[in-house]
Amino acid sequence: MSEDVTILRLDDRERWEAEHRQGGLPSQSWGYAWGLSASGVDPKLTVVRSKGARMLLPFFERTFMGTTDIATIPGLSGASIEPNSSAPLALWREFAIEQNWIAGYIQLALSVELGQTSSDCEIVAHNAAFLLDLSVPNILATFSPNIRRKLREAESNGVTLVEEPDVLADSLKHLHPEAMHRLDGSDHFSPETFERWAHDPTCIGLGACIGDQVHAVHLYRFAGRYAEGHLAATSERGRDLGTWVTWNAIVRLQQMGAHTLNIGGGVRVGDGLYRFKERFNVAPTPLRSLHQIYDRRRYDELCQRAGVLANDTWFPAYRAKRL
Repeated sequence: MSEDVTILRLDDRERWEAEHRQGGLPSQSWGYAWGLSASGVDPKLTVVRSKGARMLLPFFERTFMGTTDIATIPGLSGASIEPNSSAPLALWREFAIEQNWIAGYIQLALSVELGQTSSDCEIVAHNAAFLLDLSVPNILATFSPNIRRKLREAESNGVTLVEEPDVLADSLKHLHPEAMHRLDGSDHFSPETFERWAHDPTCIGLGACIGDQVHAVHLYRFAGRYAEGHLAATSERGRDLGTWVTWNAIVRLQQMGAHTLNIGGGVRVGDGLYRFKERFNVAPTPLRSLHQIYDRRRYDELCQRAGVLANDTWFPAYRAKRL
């Protein structure tokens, strides 16, 4: 395998999709990135080959005080490396230094396991996700009594399933901001992003309707036999319907041949959303990110100008006061 770094943009759709078909994860797809671009992000896909390993890294560039750093695009996939090796990350760091970037925040795929890193690089566990094994016989029986009770209650309330992309996209436009306000979340997507995601063929969208009103919408993404919970939004009344939508998604994904579903975690470990997902009775898998500093001198200067300590727990530290 050659030693190279290739950057693909959205107008490189054919090449992006070809690389993604070779073991790519759900939110590394071109369709996911295209949807995200309607919310002001310019996603790129990096393909790094080094010492027999291949890394797929979906990322975007960010400016700060006249400088540039990079981060993985939001989503559960992060950067994948097959087979496990730190070599692609080392080559990527060399490339990043040549680009005159300051730092890089790289979320790692759950499958990536790395040993000791070089200087100015740190692996940090910052959250956790729950992986459901969809190949388990009678998987419903493995869930907690609370989950099964919520399914029965939803059925008794006359909930119906909604699958039409137009309806789901329109519902997301008001349900998602409402849900983010309750969670104090920071993800704000444009109406066009919801339109693109809801109509993406690599996305399964399901909604829960009571009467003539949609109260919950979930989007799930899939690639091969691996799937991810992409986006969930509910009204206040529909908060308990998320369990029912998740169950219907599990059934759909099993029918499609998916073996694993990453349902994510909470906004933070131990919050209400996290505790809800614990009730699916699977052990949490740590979410890890790699913090790379490409120019230590300028990094420290930015921290000083921003009035923060360079070793702040937020990374890059100079962005800590702009939350």
